[in-house]
Amino acid sequence: MADPADVDMRTLGVVMEKNGQIVELGAGAAVLGHPAASVALLANMLGERGEEIPAGTFILTGGITAAVAMENGDSLNVRYQGLGSVGMRFV
Repeated sequence: MADPADVDMRTLGVVMEKNGQIVELGAGAAVLGHPAASVALLANMLGERGEEIPAGTFILTGGITAAVAMENGDSLNVRYQGLGSVGMRFV
């Protein structure tokens, strides 16, 4: 597994599989050109309101791929280039 510090999030490749078939491909640049750009946008918007992101906040930067409809019994696996994968089954 890659050291996260060595990963270029802009070019990070993502492969989404539904029931063993590739249904979506993407790269980090799909999120405002770079996933960190969405975090900066959030911080700036909050800052304009005199607010901030509390330490320890879990932030989702946005979708690298399009959403895919799932049904009971479907399996989903998402692979992140050099970082690993996450999978689940819908029941």
